[in-house]
Amino acid sequence: MGEDRSPVTNILLICREGESRRLYQAELNAPDVSLVCVQALMDFFDRELYCPLSGILVDMPTYMRGSEEEKHLLTVLVGLFPALRLKCNETTAEIRTLPFGTTYSGKILPADFVSKYCRPFIERKIRTCERSHQTYPAILHLFRPAENVPGTKSVTTSISREGCFLVSFEPWKIGERGWLTIADLEDASPIPVEVRSVRSWGEPRCLPGMGVRFIELTGSQKDELSRLGGRSFIAEDE
Repeated sequence: MGEDRSPVTNILLICREGESRRLYQAELNAPDVSLVCVQALMDFFDRELYCPLSGILVDMPTYMRGSEEEKHLLTVLVGLFPALRLKCNETTAEIRTLPFGTTYSGKILPADFVSKYCRPFIERKIRTCERSHQTYPAILHLFRPAENVPGTKSVTTSISREGCFLVSFEPWKIGERGWLTIADLEDASPIPVEVRSVRSWGEPRCLPGMGVRFIELTGSQKDELSRLGGRSFIAEDE
């Protein structure tokens, strides 16, 4: 290991909170392994967890519940890092593993995978490119807004043509859908959105709220948001 290598191996674990995550954490508990745990892939970007990574572990039930956008982004990610799919039997505590592609073996315990493939891997950072940290007043509705029907007031902290992060002390649940109106856009038509990640009140140094995906935009909204925030594509840090 080179002198500039970190003594800690950072592994991204994509798994919803619950017993499966607890069992994965127990399996991978080691002084030189740090798990970066997120309940959805977009949560990694919404929380700006731009730490260097040496591998990715993905819980399959969490993966299956992800959006097509998240699955596409994950396909890009697993081409950059050692990656492994996990499935846990919460009754027996048995953890099964499957490979992503043919680069790395899948018939291996998670701890052995980290030791064999992730520790020797030269860590790299990833980020979303062209992401705009701009503040816009926003109104969130459960149903398509009608005249004189009040909604929930919020504000964005970051935005792109793929979605935004909304400050909220009572965030919705992951998967819930609604309508978002951003009055400061030139085209302020209501935007259908889906909650992709949630950040609870009380997390250190973080604003509470939720990351939402724009389900559909008008042509003019796409153009304006592309100018403001670009595309939420994965790009490597230099």
